[in-house]
Amino acid sequence: MLKVIAGIEISFTLTSKASGEDEDDIFADLYIVKWTGLFIMPLTIIIVNLVAIVIGASRTIYSVIPQWGKLMGGIFFSLWVLTHMYPFAKGLMGRRGKVPTIVYVWSGLVSITVSLLWITISPPDDVSGSGGISV
Repeated sequence: MLKVIAGIEISFTLTSKASGEDEDDIFADLYIVKWTGLFIMPLTIIIVNLVAIVIGASRTIYSVIPQWGKLMGGIFFSLWVLTHMYPFAKGLMGRRGKVPTIVYVWSGLVSITVSLLWITISPPDDVSGSGGISV
C-alpha cells in the first residue's frame, strides 16, 4: 500500500530464529533473553532460599536440641518457592549459562542486605558470642 500511495518501498528478509541444534528443544525461543533490572528480584529470591536451606540445615545439625520438624517445614517451603522459580532460572540460564556478572553481583548484594536486615530485626538468641559458655 505504501508503494502504491506514497512511493515508499519497504524491503525485508525473513530469517529463521532456530538453528540446527534448537529444533529438538521446544523452549528454544525462551533462551533469547535480554538483560533488565527486573531480573534482580527473582534471582535474589532464589539465592535467599538456597542460603536459607543451607543455614537451616547447619543450624539444625549443630543444635543442642535439633528441631527436625521446623527444618523439614522450612526446606519444604524453600523447595516449593524454588520449584516455582525454575522456569525463570531455565529461561535465564538457557543452554549456555550466559548471564551477565552484574546479575549475580546485585542479587548477592540484595541477598546480603535482606539477611543483615533480618538479623537486625530478629537477632539470634545467643548474642553474647560466647558459644554457649557462660561465666
